[in-house]
Amino acid sequence: MTTAVEEKCTEPSAFAELLTDAIEQSHRSMTRCKAELLSSIRAFEEGGFAPQMGARTTAQFLTRRLGISISTAHEYVHVGCRLGEFLYLQQQFSAGKISYSVVRLLLRYLTPAVERQLVDMALELGYHELEIALSGYDKPGDGDSEKPDHYLRVHTRDNGEIALHGVLNASDGAAFIAALKLGEIAYYEMEEMLEDALRHEDGRVAELSIRDMLQKADAVEPAKKARKTASGYGMPIGRMLLQAFMGMVHMTRSQPKSTLTTPGAHVNVLVTKDGRAYMPNNVGARSEALVGLIANADLRVSTVDDDGLIINTGRSSRFATPGQVNALLTMWGGQCAAPGCTHSRFIEIHHIKEWSEGGMTDLENLLPLCSACHSLVTDGYLETVKDGSDVHFIYQDGTRYISDNYSLPRRRDNAQTWAESGGGFDD
Repeated sequence: MTTAVEEKCTEPSAFAELLTDAIEQSHRSMTRCKAELLSSIRAFEEGGFAPQMGARTTAQFLTRRLGISISTAHEYVHVGCRLGEFLYLQQQFSAGKISYSVVRLLLRYLTPAVERQLVDMALELGYHELEIALSGYDKPGDGDSEKPDHYLRVHTRDNGEIALHGVLNASDGAAFIAALKLGEIAYYEMEEMLEDALRHEDGRVAELSIRDMLQKADAVEPAKKARKTASGYGMPIGRMLLQAFMGMVHMTRSQPKSTLTTPGAHVNVLVTKDGRAYMPNNVGARSEALVGLIANADLRVSTVDDDGLIINTGRSSRFATPGQVNALLTMWGGQCAAPGCTHSRFIEIHHIKEWSEGGMTDLENLLPLCSACHSLVTDGYLETVKDGSDVHFIYQDGTRYISDNYSLPRRRDNAQTWAESGGGFDD
């Protein structure tokens, strides 16, 4: 008797075979196109053409022109340049016989001496089998420099949550654990004492030992038996780590020094007229999650009306005020305003209409640009034009992006400003 399982084990249908063939052919075609793309990127990089097209680097040009992430752009440049060293690998890649994933894997191990051997191996093995086979080979440069083992990474997820991961050396780790202990005590036990015992009138933390702090906590403990959470003398236990860490965060944020000159130290929240709240540099955070922050005044809140956030100083000052700097970084997501640039450090304030030409130091005439993008403007590779409430970013290669009332810049190569259209409307 034939079972139901046996009945399902039939030969693939003609349609399934057709789809399989289409997938294989499409992937092979995509691989050949990828090889051609990387070859062109290598030639572009070697020719140093990025500045001519209004970009600091080839990667930045690719990000703007192709709409890919900066990490992908850097990867394409790196892989394309490395491919130039290995002719046999190029041939197999261009023929669609080796996938891009395999090319990336091989480049970690390839040297001219083993190129043909490893490429031939890749032609015979699947990806994961190739990974195993390559594990016995040395990676070029492994012995030249030691990769740092200690790091801290901060990643913002799509829903606005922040993920932390890191490895600290012994001394930094000991200091971190000590700080966690302080944070744990501050979070659970020391709300009143932080005001009385730990702080001077000027807001500085007093030089008080952890032992003395624990003794003071014990003194008030009888009245708070239900809140006993401190983990003793050592590191906070697992379930308390988050609270200890946040206690440390709040202790640090409670004693700022001239935060207006360091906008990155602010937690900026914008509130719309209809009551919605959002963080411009963490748009995934839900409005409801910000209610507690607003209620406790733990941040800088700006109200956004239909005309945007306006802070003006006219020509009374050439330099933007700290409040304007904070407003600009809030409006532009805490990073460079140039399309495709994600730099959040080395920010300079650019006058759209130059100060020397009568431009005002008003919010509507200012842009936050990183030093590299600012130099592109200075050197004539990028032009910024104010057109009513819009800002046009015009590159030398003809690429044009428009930010409508401080919104995200959108590519519109055929658009025109009012002046360019002779007083008419653009498309």
